[in-house]
Formats: sequence, structure tokens, C-alpha cells
Amino acid sequence: MIAMQKRYDAIVVGSGFGGAVSAARLSEKGLRVLILERGPWWGQAGREAPATVRREYPRGMAFGKLLRNVRWSGGRKPREWLANADGLFEVHRFRALDVFGGSGVGGGSLVYTNMQVQPADEYFSAWPEALSGSALVPYFERVRNMLRPAPQLHPTPRLDTFRRAAGDRPVELPDLAIAQGDPDRPAAIVNAAGVRQITCNYCGECIVGCPTTAKTTLDLTYVPWALRHGAEVRAMAEVTRLEPSAGGGYSVYFLDRTTGEVASVKADRVLVCAGTLNTLRLLLRAKFVDKTLPNISPQLGARFCGNGDMGTLLLGAKSLENAGYGPSVGGLVRIQEKGRHGHLVAEGGIPGSALPAGNIYGRWLQKVAFLLAMGRDTPSGRVSLQGGELDVDYSRAHASERYDSIEALSVELAAAYRAAKVWPNMPAGAGANRIASVHPTGGAAVGMSAATGVIDHAGQVFGYPGLYVADGSIYPAPPGVPPSMTIAAFAERLAELID
Repeated sequence: MIAMQKRYDAIVVGSGFGGAVSAARLSEKGLRVLILERGPWWGQAGREAPATVRREYPRGMAFGKLLRNVRWSGGRKPREWLANADGLFEVHRFRALDVFGGSGVGGGSLVYTNMQVQPADEYFSAWPEALSGSALVPYFERVRNMLRPAPQLHPTPRLDTFRRAAGDRPVELPDLAIAQGDPDRPAAIVNAAGVRQITCNYCGECIVGCPTTAKTTLDLTYVPWALRHGAEVRAMAEVTRLEPSAGGGYSVYFLDRTTGEVASVKADRVLVCAGTLNTLRLLLRAKFVDKTLPNISPQLGARFCGNGDMGTLLLGAKSLENAGYGPSVGGLVRIQEKGRHGHLVAEGGIPGSALPAGNIYGRWLQKVAFLLAMGRDTPSGRVSLQGGELDVDYSRAHASERYDSIEALSVELAAAYRAAKVWPNMPAGAGANRIASVHPTGGAAVGMSAATGVIDHAGQVFGYPGLYVADGSIYPAPPGVPPSMTIAAFAERLAELID
């Protein structure tokens, strides 16, 4: 039985960098906004939420809650294992690509490495003219004003080692969305959304959920801003179906994970911001399985790639004493090609302090570091459905020269760490065709028309007025840097254009 619910001015699916920003700005304009988020509220940000949708970050005996689900495809039959509907991480395992993502109010901001990087203006030549680098400047500024990112303030032994590894290459300290201060004396501050945070103590747990509120995540900024302006958040609500409504607008169906019931809500405007793969899954199913949105552009699923992501794990690094100390990422080196960004490699640490107390691996992890790379790979992959579930045709072979260059640089930088073992291209290994990504982009790309893209410059799906997309799937080409800041700027502009 499906419970029918009230109508809203706008329904936002997902609460990551596209969804949270859009919801905040639309509610600020006076629209009645509902945010549907499949995961729970995590940590101290959800202290006022009902207990049924509130969870502490996975630590100690609850460490198993790190995993939400695993989806497999590419074999004879796609399948899914739901470990915990309220888990923190989702894993997709395709034929030659592994993708890792977060789940919860705040989306990817809960588990990303804090980097807020604005691509150079020349990058936006791949986008419609209305979305040039100069045109987006005011929207990037709005994101900065809310998240207040700044470079790491204090040096760490891990960053010092990375500087030695870089040699003559300049090390860039990227802007990080964390509340900064003296790590030995954490203090309370009030952020741009009027929410209390505690400055960073360099515990290094950024990528498994900040336990202290030092990380300036979306559930501490844009989401509470939306709530203050009348928006509603429904956590543990997994959207399963989209369709045009008989009375105009759209109906959105979701599974309430707290009760097991299916409900539906309606709105004149629906913004699909569920993260690249989950947005594509919803749209592809609406086009080909449910056939509720059959006229979405044939470009749906095209121009997909992994943003050149590659991780290199350094085990037994003799040059490090406590690799987990400091923000998850503090510095990076860039490789320029013909005056343009080609790829980067950033240094990072593994948070041993997040393990259960007394865990025998805690001391071992103090000498484990990682190098996280990103680059402008080739958006030539394709996302489709196999047995009603996602299938992805993308691998290292689609951009082998780029991935080879990234792996070579990562191995070169690793030498300074004097590691007992260097594991490039993890988890598949050096030279493997299988790659992994935490920043998949494309598949619902912005374009000038339905012949070149799925959405227009304002984020609206061609042929479906009132239906919008704002997440990593909108990218027509990979930026080769973390995509979060551009997604947020795009969402700022999208919300401004909606009346």
C-alpha cells in the first residue's frame, strides 16, 4: 500500500553538494521544500532528529556500520547486498570500475577529503557558454562564503614528507572546508549558517565522518540553513521512482527505511541530486523500465568517466611516525600540460584512531599513508541498465595514457616515504585495467540541446519542465580536481534561476 502525502513546491532527492545547496536557496526564496535522503543523520549534526533516523559515526563496536551496501554488475546477473540500510559507505563494483560513495544527510561531504578546488576558467570551454568560468564566479563566491574553506594552517610530519617527495615540484595547499584553529586547543566557533562547530584537532578522521564537528559539512551548513527557512528533511527515505503527475509536476515515490512502507509526494519541481550513479539509476529506470520519462535525451548515460581517480597505498612508511595526524589531505602537486591542468596527486593519511579501542592494527596504521590522484581522463564511458540495474562500460583502457602518467607519478612520489610496500591503483594493483573512483562524473551531462546533453545550462532536463539534475552526473567533461565545489556553484545558480 502506498501512502499519499502532501504537495510541495520543490522536492530535492539527495542532500549532497547539489541537493543541500539547492534546497537551502529555494527555501530561502520562500518555496516549500522537501529533502528526501536515503541515509540517516550522522553524528552531532543530527542530535535534534528523531532517534529512528539518527546515528553516531561508526566507531568501536559499531564499526560494521561503515558499509551500507554493495552492488555488482557486469556478470550474468546484477545483484545487491544491503548490509545496513543506515550504513555510511556504498560500493559499486562494475566490470572494470569500482566506485565508493557516502550515504547520509550531507551526502558526500560527510566522507570527502575537505578539498574545495575551483577549476581554471579554461576548463569551462567544455560547458555551454552561459556556464563559462567568469559567469560562475559569483556562485563560487557564495559557496566560499558558506563553507569558508582555507589551506591547512599548521604543518604536519606527513606534509613535510610529501614536500620532500615533491622535490622541485611546488606543493599546493588546497582550500579545506574545516573549522581551523590550534589543533592542541580546539575551540568553539559559529559558522556562516549560525551553527556551532569545534575547530579541528587533527585527529585525521575526515574520511570516515568527523566526530567533533570540525569538518564544515553540508549537514552543518546548507541543510540547517534550509531548515531555518522552512524546508523539511526526511531521512532514511530512499527514492525508487519518478513520474509525471496527473495534476502537473511530478510524483516521487520512496521507501521509508524506518517503517518499510512506500510513500509518494508531489511537487511542481523535482531536483534529482542523488549522486552520479544513483541519479543515473533513477533516470535510466524512468526511461527504460518504468517508462515514465521515456523522452529523456538519448545522451543519458553518455560521457561518463572516473575523473582520473587513482589511489596509491603506502604500507610501513619508515618516514612517518603518525600518518593519521592532520586533515585527511593537506597538500598536492599538479602536472600542467600546455599550460592547463592535467592531473594532480595529493597526500593523505589513514585514521587509525577511528578503529575500535585496543585494535591491534592501530599502531600499524600510524605508518600507512595514501596518495590520491585525479586527472582529466576521457569522458568516453557509458552507463546503461543490465537486468534493470546499472552497468558501466569504463576502464583504464578508455584513458590509458592519463592513468599511466598518474600511476608513474604516484610511484615516484612514494619513494620518499620509504614504504615497505607501495600499492598503486588500489585495490586492483599496478597496471591493472580495473580502476577505482570516488568522483565518477557524467551521464546526465549539461549541453546546448537534447542532441548533446541531458540537461540545459539551468539544470533542467530537456523535454521535462520542472525536472532538474544537480550532482556529479552533470559534468560534460572531467575537471581532474574534486568536483564538489563546482557542483555547489552550479546548484547555487540553478536555484537562483528557479522561480
